[in-house]
Amino acid sequence: MYKLFVTDLDGTFLDDEKEIPEINIEWVERLHEDFGIIPVIATARPLEVAKYIADKAGDSFQSYIIATNGAILWDVQAQKYLINEALSEAQMSSLVEMCQKNGLEYEFMTTRCEVADAKYSYRRVVDPMYDNMGVPFNYQEDLAGYLANLTDPVPLFAVNGTEEELEKCDEELRSINGLQISGKCIRTTPEKEGKIETLAYYDIMKEGVTKAKAIETLTRHLGIEKEEVIAIGDGGNDIEMLEMAGLKIAMRNATEALKAKANIITSHDNNHGGVGFVLRDLHKTLTKRKREAEERSKRLKSLEGQEPDI
Repeated sequence: MYKLFVTDLDGTFLDDEKEIPEINIEWVERLHEDFGIIPVIATARPLEVAKYIADKAGDSFQSYIIATNGAILWDVQAQKYLINEALSEAQMSSLVEMCQKNGLEYEFMTTRCEVADAKYSYRRVVDPMYDNMGVPFNYQEDLAGYLANLTDPVPLFAVNGTEEELEKCDEELRSINGLQISGKCIRTTPEKEGKIETLAYYDIMKEGVTKAKAIETLTRHLGIEKEEVIAIGDGGNDIEMLEMAGLKIAMRNATEALKAKANIITSHDNNHGGVGFVLRDLHKTLTKRKREAEERSKRLKSLEGQEPDI
């Protein structure tokens, strides 16, 4: 019934230390081996980070990767892009100008790394991902200058602030032509002077770029139907992805908006193998269905050639 399993990373497949719970790997592999379900990462993270996680997750993940919220769809075996979209210089210039005018924090991603403003580093929880990879987080003292001299394409730009700050500039942000703006995502800052601040952010891509669009492209490429897709996530940028799937799963730690779209909510959060437990249950269900189908087939074959009762 299902042929593709698409999973978000942060808050979903990864725990808060950016490691993969063993139960997640175990049951992804079991579904892949027993039912041929292809696992695919779909993340806002850069392509090189997603490749790193795919390598850690094992051979079953060596098919396709969706990175930077769908701006990139990478064919691992063919080593080529099926989607490769980037923001224009004019769009990035308008975004930087809007953020500077409104005092908003911003960051962006290339295919290789995430780049952020050093003066806002106090607002960020230390990201173990880059420590795990052995790569320092790319903080820049002059972020606008760095961006102006950047030669790598930028598939994703993020605008950060309090919910009130984002609300004030929402109309101006949406007036910039040709942008795809994700659902609002929430993060918390490290404790400072006894306070923890809640911040909101939008992921911004080229118009038409979403995880859902990348999944649609991949299903066409593979010749499978929407109903044959399983999707699981936790945040605002996963809403459209779940809408593209036949089986929609939200993490226990997901936003309420995402849970409202889901068929299933996991019994455990991302720190306790929520993905693995829900896939274990799915494996049991599919095994039962397969056994029942085989038994029906045997019964039908046993009836073939028998004389009908009169």
